[in-house]
Amino acid sequence: MLDAFVVCASLIILFCLGWAFLNRSLFEDYEEEHSGVQVLFALVFAFSVNLVELVLFEILGVLSYSVRWLNWRLDVLSLLGLLLIVLPYTHCYCTLASHRKLRKGYAAVGAMAFLAAFLYGFWRVGKYWPGVPQPVDGIFRLNQAISRVGVMGVSLIAVLSGYGSVSLPFSYLSLFIRPVERSEIAMAQSQLMQALESVVRKKKQILVNEAELRQQQARASPVPPSLLQRFVSSVRRSGSSGAHATAQLITTLKEEVQGLESLARMLCMDVIELRRERDRALASRTLAGHAKNFLGYCLSFYCLFRMFFSAKALMFGEDFTTDPVSKALGFCLRSFSKGRLVVNLQLFSQYITLLFIGCISVSSLRGFLRNMRKVFTAVSGTGNGSGLLLILTELTGLYAISTILLIRKQLPLKYRAIITDAMGGELEFEFFHAWFNTIFLAAAVLTLALFYAQHQRQRDSDLPLYSSRRE
Repeated sequence: MLDAFVVCASLIILFCLGWAFLNRSLFEDYEEEHSGVQVLFALVFAFSVNLVELVLFEILGVLSYSVRWLNWRLDVLSLLGLLLIVLPYTHCYCTLASHRKLRKGYAAVGAMAFLAAFLYGFWRVGKYWPGVPQPVDGIFRLNQAISRVGVMGVSLIAVLSGYGSVSLPFSYLSLFIRPVERSEIAMAQSQLMQALESVVRKKKQILVNEAELRQQQARASPVPPSLLQRFVSSVRRSGSSGAHATAQLITTLKEEVQGLESLARMLCMDVIELRRERDRALASRTLAGHAKNFLGYCLSFYCLFRMFFSAKALMFGEDFTTDPVSKALGFCLRSFSKGRLVVNLQLFSQYITLLFIGCISVSSLRGFLRNMRKVFTAVSGTGNGSGLLLILTELTGLYAISTILLIRKQLPLKYRAIITDAMGGELEFEFFHAWFNTIFLAAAVLTLALFYAQHQRQRDSDLPLYSSRRE
């Protein structure tokens, strides 16, 4: 009874945390009329974090085995139901219902048709994906769905990890900070003001010419026939010619205004970037800046280390019979004690694994949620918040399931069985790691090439690279 209360309380607390994160951090100005979409995000958030929580419960031995197994299965089945049925249907329904001319009943029918097509395509196309086992006992098996979801989720994790492993050191190292003087910022601000003044001046010219055009059109308007009809006709043709020239001038001025406004936007971004670079350069000279620079070198080493071992795993394979924590701990004890120190390696590695898995899970989830927040900030005000939130809710669920598939390798063998059983039986876990290493390396190399090109462009510009020794 107490175990069931702990499970329910944990899910309720995580649901409230997901709701609070959405409203206070991720999307502060979210529309109240789409509260159902908010509920879906909070549910996916709760089940996703609870999966990571269950890994820690497994190591600590919290709750009974049967309750943990039921909780595993509840989380996995709930996430699959949300990812494959509820979220696709809701996304299509919200898209169709947003059109005022379409009735809600027709929107529901259209969403059901889309869901049927989506499920058929998901199973049909998934047959050709790597890592999906053959349907020996039928296609409607849990491991069939998990393997398909895992391929998509592992691809997402690998791309984010590859980009983060390269971009994070670049944002920490002072080597890649440019020195910016106040005179450069003042010059950029002066250019921005000149562009804005030109925009205002030309808009005034447009207003004057539009008023003149209206007067010319009024003078050239038809008049009643008279004895001076020929003379009036000649005046009308002259006024029409002048009106045509004025209209062309207005068109030219509007094109110039558009060009100047684009230039002003670019200059504004340049001013913001120059100020940011100056603040970074000044901050890098402080004690905290030097510590951040040292951390950047450590992260750079870790990036190279991770890329090297990913390449090594692809070429020579990985050892899945032991967990890396026990392996590394045993190597350190043998190296430093020369065999004189004898400890219960299995017991000691259990708590080291707990700390290791906790750090991996927290940092991974934190990085993913930070990326989600950046996406929402970038597209805020576009008017398509509910659709974007549904997409990111889908990505959150994919990320959670795939994280468990990858974390399983970090656990000792005795903790892997319940995860395997909860995922529907034996899966090609080795494939998921190989797939991750392949995409991770490709994303890291591509990101490194992009950053190198940006670095070369900055080096060739007028602004030299910043050195922490320079005053």
